[in-house]
Amino acid sequence: MRTTVLVPVEKVLCDAHIARDGSEEEATETLTLGVRAWDLCVEHNATFARYLVDALGTGVHDTSAEPVVGPVPVPEPEPEPEAEAEAEAEAEEPAPVPSVMIAGEVPGYDWETAREAVRNLGYQVVGRADESTVLLILGEGGERNGSKLRDAAERGIGCMDVREPGRFKSAVCAGELVGGDPLPEPAKVGPKVMSERERNRAVRVWARTNGYDVPTKGRIPMHVRHAFDMSHRDASEGKAAAA
Repeated sequence: MRTTVLVPVEKVLCDAHIARDGSEEEATETLTLGVRAWDLCVEHNATFARYLVDALGTGVHDTSAEPVVGPVPVPEPEPEPEAEAEAEAEAEEPAPVPSVMIAGEVPGYDWETAREAVRNLGYQVVGRADESTVLLILGEGGERNGSKLRDAAERGIGCMDVREPGRFKSAVCAGELVGGDPLPEPAKVGPKVMSERERNRAVRVWARTNGYDVPTKGRIPMHVRHAFDMSHRDASEGKAAAA
């Protein structure tokens, strides 16, 4: 014969649910602070545990058994030291490359080869001096380029006179271009020294006449300036020979 015995089971309810909306949710944990104690469900146990950790800034918080309540913030990964160094390197502006002016013809070199030799030593080749210009290389006929000579004089740029055959080649082989030579006075062109604006106008007219494509404004390409200088030098030398 089977007998049914009813045993009363005590059910502990969550104090937080009762206080919030009167609902009944079975408590699984008890939170005790001093003489006071609260019966809490899993959700409220995790919530109050986070409150205490945030308020006290300490304590062990085991989240392995806690349900996820709301979005969980994900900390951003700290940048690696190498990535920070690369970012700083990218932020830094590159150091300006020193530049060199060449006035006249370098003995033993054609126009492009001389400039390529200067570039291989780590310099830029510019037509007019700027903040990066460190040297004027003076070749044959360089005294006729009054604008470069005046730029060098006004800015205190050193002069390297390479009109002596072999000097430029020796400097290139040594890997060092050094100034210190006297700077000649610009040669006179006609009754007066041609201004830069007048020279640019004359170069543009000559270039268009001789089939070169040059902009109406802005910088004139170096090869066009070179061709202009060479043509006028040849013309002046022809006149002198005829006289």
